[in-house]
Amino acid sequence: MINGLFLLWITKRMGEISILYLTLYGARVGGGEVQYEYLIKGLDRKRFCPIVICPSKGDLVESFLSEGIPTHVLKLPRWLHVQSVLTKRIAVKKIVQFAKKAGIDLIHSDHRMNPYMLAVSRALSIPNIVHVRSQMRENHAKCYSLKQASSVVSIGYRYRDALIQDGVPEEKIEVIFDAVDTRKFRPKKSRTNILVQEYAPRAKVLVGFVGRIELAKRQFDFLKIVKDILASGREAHFFVIGDIYSKQYYYKLKAFCNQNGLNSYVTFTGRMGDMPNVLASLDFLLTLSGGSVMIEAMSCGIPVIFLTSTDPSKLHIVQHNETGIVVSDKSLSSVTEAVIDLIDNPNLRDAFGIAGRQRVEAHFDVTQMVQKIEGIYQKLGNR
Repeated sequence: MINGLFLLWITKRMGEISILYLTLYGARVGGGEVQYEYLIKGLDRKRFCPIVICPSKGDLVESFLSEGIPTHVLKLPRWLHVQSVLTKRIAVKKIVQFAKKAGIDLIHSDHRMNPYMLAVSRALSIPNIVHVRSQMRENHAKCYSLKQASSVVSIGYRYRDALIQDGVPEEKIEVIFDAVDTRKFRPKKSRTNILVQEYAPRAKVLVGFVGRIELAKRQFDFLKIVKDILASGREAHFFVIGDIYSKQYYYKLKAFCNQNGLNSYVTFTGRMGDMPNVLASLDFLLTLSGGSVMIEAMSCGIPVIFLTSTDPSKLHIVQHNETGIVVSDKSLSSVTEAVIDLIDNPNLRDAFGIAGRQRVEAHFDVTQMVQKIEGIYQKLGNR
């Protein structure tokens, strides 16, 4: 991987802006990693030179290397997870030395890496860009020193409003939505349904729930909903799609299925590599935690049911009763009613799916996202 720095030195002579990215994982653990992959691989390489640091090896690292993007494995512990001041100092020294040798002009990462980015910014007098992809816990904006970031990218207006309330200057924040490759994620109804073919040959309606298996993704609540739907007499097959992140939680889910006779109706697929075909094989997606998978499903012409505490009028992805159903009263029984509604109404599913695809094409195509962030880079790089 040392060759990466040599390649960087050659391109620097051409006047490109070099950008260092710090990822949280070396693999595509979640939607955030996929979004960085879209961004980094989609950059105009005549103007920008990306260099990536990942904490471990994985398919994300391999993807970057396959595109000729200098990518290095350097373990940087999560800032708030490490109590030792000495450990943090050593990690800061490593990243500063790396950035200095690489001749970095800008540094960009998730807000959880901001203390490292600020250290590089101060040492090299370069700007840093913080990406906020979720609602932060109380005082986290202060703990991560987000006020000191050069620029903050928020993936939604509700996150932006929360940042402003936490004291981040509004003029530093730009809302740029997550995106999807609409050429890759597209409706494929004419192709073989891979979920029916592989798992549920007699299923009439396929309902998907996507996310790594951990408490925060709420698969247990999903199974409660499944139990109530089956009790209503509806016929459907339900897919829990995602890596097992917590084995203890997974065993709890499997025990619930065993105790309630759900095994014939619920399939745990694990991680699936061909997500465009997987999503296109569903009749609709249900999520209790949100995320960019909603955009991917809509791009495939699949309606989304989304449970959220946010006012539906303030949501920017799923439009209530247009591209799916938004349930905002925190009630699992209301989600059950929404699922039954879509199971019973194939015409409604089709209408939501068509509208969802149109909305993604208009607002969430990956090219738009990349160009907007490139605009921030250009502005900061010309200071």
